Amino acid sequence: MPSFDEAFVEAKGAPIIFNGIELVRIDKIPVNKKFSGSIRLLSVNSIWKQGIRIKLDGILTINSKSGNDFVIWASDMDMPVIFSGEIKKGQLMVWNAWDPGRGGIDAWLGGAAMNIVIDGNKRIYKCNDGHPDDNFDDIIFEILINVL
Repeated sequence: MPSFDEAFVEAKGAPIIFNGIELVRIDKIPVNKKFSGSIRLLSVNSIWKQGIRIKLDGILTINSKSGNDFVIWASDMDMPVIFSGEIKKGQLMVWNAWDPGRGGIDAWLGGAAMNIVIDGNKRIYKCNDGHPDDNFDDIIFEILINVL
């Protein structure tokens, strides 16, 4: 079973190709200075608690809470999560995260990788957590970015 650690280290953070699909560990989404959007959970298939990490250099507001770094757990996503933000510089950064049962947050380890399908301002993330496999179904979610 694959561990993508070595390939990502060799690529120095750039995307890698595995079985003909492009994989990343973090997505850096270009956004306007002010933007809004939504996150919709499509499916979860893991024994570990799954989450989505979203971060930026600026202010992000999700469910009336403001900050610059959020973890949204799949178990808390009954409906789409609506967000808005104002960025200072850079991009909106998104990656998958998980709790392997010890009450912490892991990401970017072992089998972790994301395949992203981009269709206009919609992105679908098919993610592996730290388990060394290649099914990319541990968490699947969609992010829609609106231009303000």
